[in-house]
Amino acid sequence: MTGIRVALLSAGVLALPLATACGGAQRTGDENRSGAQQLTIGLTSDDKVSASEDESDWKRFSVDAPTPAIVAVYWDNPDVKAKIALRDMFGSPLAEVSHAAGAPSDRLPEVRLAEGTYFIEIAATQGESVYTLELGLGGPSSAGVPRPE
Repeated sequence: MTGIRVALLSAGVLALPLATACGGAQRTGDENRSGAQQLTIGLTSDDKVSASEDESDWKRFSVDAPTPAIVAVYWDNPDVKAKIALRDMFGSPLAEVSHAAGAPSDRLPEVRLAEGTYFIEIAATQGESVYTLELGLGGPSSAGVPRPE
């Protein structure tokens, strides 16, 4: 009888973290730096963030030589409260901006990148929105890819 109680108690203790991890936020795999989705340079990327379900998205890209970079985000819901950050390979911020409520888009200041791997974090703090992410490498002339309709 004691063995059965221990087994049931162990099963309950193991199930608690699983139930906690499954409740609340929806996991999509890109909610942290280690699961960052690879960006294709020259193409836009569409995704969604939600303060209640999918709080953050991480994207990854690499550069082969020093180059300026411009990051722009276009929001489907301009009332979302969100933050955008360009981060180095260790996760330290190189540029950050908080979304201005009501604005249809945000743009990080141009940053000159050395050779290496970089990350973009997009995090919703209130509300939700689908967004289009644009990464321009090579300076201002590389930005301005038409937004898909």
